[in-house]
Amino acid sequence: MASSSAHLNHHQPSNKHGGATAAPPPTPSCSHLNTTSKSETAVDALSSLFHRLPPLLSLPNRRFSHSASSIASLPLVSLSAGDRRSWDDLISAVTDLGYFQLTNDVSDIVFPPGLAEAAESDSLSLLELSEEKIESSFPKNWPLGYEADAETPSFCLDADCSTESSELNLSSLREFTRTLEKVGLKTVEMLANALGFGYDSTRFNTLMWVNQGVPDDEPEITNGFYPFVVCLQYQIREQKYCLLTESGWVSVLPRVDSVLVTLEHLQQ
Repeated sequence: MASSSAHLNHHQPSNKHGGATAAPPPTPSCSHLNTTSKSETAVDALSSLFHRLPPLLSLPNRRFSHSASSIASLPLVSLSAGDRRSWDDLISAVTDLGYFQLTNDVSDIVFPPGLAEAAESDSLSLLELSEEKIESSFPKNWPLGYEADAETPSFCLDADCSTESSELNLSSLREFTRTLEKVGLKTVEMLANALGFGYDSTRFNTLMWVNQGVPDDEPEITNGFYPFVVCLQYQIREQKYCLLTESGWVSVLPRVDSVLVTLEHLQQ
C-alpha cells in the first residue's frame, strides 16, 4: 500500500538525515508559552514552541510494535476554533505530545469523497514505473525526485506533483496534495494566532512524500525530510501507527478520513 504525507518545509538551508527524522534532543518542557511578552519576537516565539516539543518525535509509521501495544489517546483539535480556550488546548497538545488529530469541520477545506483513494491509486502507479521511466520523468533535484538508495524507495514531489513526463496523470494526487497543503497552512496559522505573532504563508513550502510500506513486526523510522514544521497523514482506512516520542514508541489509531498531525522543531 502506498502512503502519502504532506510536509510543510520552511524556506531555509537544511540537511537530509537518512532514516530518522529526530532532531538533537532539546531540553523538553511542558509549560505553556508566555505569549504576552513584548520583547519576544515572532521568530523567538516559534523557535521556543518547537523546542518544547518531545525531542524524538518521528514521522508516522504504519509498522506495529509490540513495545507500543497500548493505543494512546489522540487529542482532537478543530481548525475552525478561534477562542482562547481552543488555542490553549492546541498549544497543550503540541507541547505535551507533539501530535494531534484534526476534526473535519472547516467548511472551506473539504476532501471530496474518493479523493484520497484516487490519490493513493496515483501513488501506486508511480511505484510501479520502471527505473528508466522514473529517471526520465523525475530528474533528481534534491529534495525533489526519486530516492532509490533508501531502504524504502520513495518520491518527493512539489505541491503541483510536477513531472517531466506528459504521459503520467497525477491529477488526483495533485488535488489531494493541494488540499492537504491548505490544512497544513491553516494549522500553522492557528499556531501563529495562538502565540500572538504574524503569519506569512509565502514563507512555507509543501512537499508530498510517497513511499510503499513494507510489512514488519518491528517499528522502524521511515525516510523523511528534515527540517519540517508540520507533517500531515491522511487516514484512508483503519490502521495503527507508531510514533517515536521521548518516552518510547507510542501506538495511535486515528479515525478514518481524519488527518493525523505531527510537528517537529526546526534545527538552526
